[in-house]
Amino acid sequence: MKFKTLRPLALIIFSAAAVLACCVPAAAGQKTVHFRTSDNCRIEAFYLAPSSGSYVFINAHGLGSDKNEWALFQKAIKSAGYGYLSLDLRGHGASTTCGGKKTGYMYFTEQDWNNASRDIEAAAAYVKKRGIAPGRLVFCGASVGANLALKAAVEGKIKPGALVLLSPGLSYAGVKTEKYFIAPRTFKALIVAAREDAYAWESAAALNRAAMGKGLPAYTLEGRGGHGVNMFKTPSVIPAIMSWLPKP
Repeated sequence: MKFKTLRPLALIIFSAAAVLACCVPAAAGQKTVHFRTSDNCRIEAFYLAPSSGSYVFINAHGLGSDKNEWALFQKAIKSAGYGYLSLDLRGHGASTTCGGKKTGYMYFTEQDWNNASRDIEAAAAYVKKRGIAPGRLVFCGASVGANLALKAAVEGKIKPGALVLLSPGLSYAGVKTEKYFIAPRTFKALIVAAREDAYAWESAAALNRAAMGKGLPAYTLEGRGGHGVNMFKTPSVIPAIMSWLPKP
């Protein structure tokens, strides 16, 4: 399957729904790791080192979820020889302390949510310390995690080679995307959204138009199956995401 820059929004349609596997065992070699953000939040993540020269996906989940939602995607990543770091965003899963105090996403302000992009920046720093070049990093986020991945890619010191946004929104929990999507950038960006997920679908179209208005490449795929990682129910979505990346 070939992908092209869209002018204007053109969509590649995926069909054939399948049931998402309910549980996938931890991959051999996967480790549970911990690191600190610049504002002293303790983050827990699953980390799998890549094959030599391969990509590492930094995966950020949706609101109220955790790192376990990436299990099926992680299996595909490992099969391709790529690595991953799937994190619990602050206030989620096992990432429940910031500055030595308990924290929970249910009590977050808009500023708290915007600060969560530092979790992804810290994840990128963790992977870089393990000898992975920034150009081999792929920031991948679902729902609000997509918005945060975009924010981290633009604002952070470590610039990924590519960005995958699953069901981004123009604004989730006060984390806005348009200004970051049209900001100067060197990384490739792929948006995946489902037509039945109306807000994400409309947001994807708006982001695509905004990028084209600035002369920036925008790649968009239409998924099926709902919001965020639920699109992995469609068996062709994950292979399409993987094939969109250039060979490492």
